[in-house]
Amino acid sequence: MRLLIICTVILLASCSQPFVEYSKDVALSAITGSKMSRNPSACPKIKRECSGGEYKEWYQDNGKKACACNK
Repeated sequence: MRLLIICTVILLASCSQPFVEYSKDVALSAITGSKMSRNPSACPKIKRECSGGEYKEWYQDNGKKACACNK
């Protein structure tokens, strides 16, 4: 059990996007049925996988790119 907790903490700490923002993105994607990310490194993958949807990019207040594939 401790190993699982340690691995989870290490995984979350290694993410380039804060966990709270990531959680919000996942929840919003699940509710709306669209894919979105505030992490600029995820945008190329979302753009590639956005078939039959409308791909959009924008810049956040912190200057980083965000993107979404709206269906």
